[in-house]
Amino acid sequence: MGKEIPRSFERFRSGEHIQIPTFVNVAGANAAGVTAAKYPRRIIHLSAGGTGAVPCLAISDGTNWKQVAIGANAI
Repeated sequence: MGKEIPRSFERFRSGEHIQIPTFVNVAGANAAGVTAAKYPRRIIHLSAGGTGAVPCLAISDGTNWKQVAIGANAI
């Protein structure tokens, strides 16, 4: 028999997608209470928060949100 998977992982097993919270920019995330200090290692989507107001991902390092650019289409 395989290892029992915790109940918290059932959504992944069922094929559900991971939903990343979306904010316009870091100021919007902070206003909603999602701060880098409160949520270390959290990933969020910024719809207009990147350099040049383009969409990007941001990852909390426990102090600041670090921008991760969304590049070209995957092949």
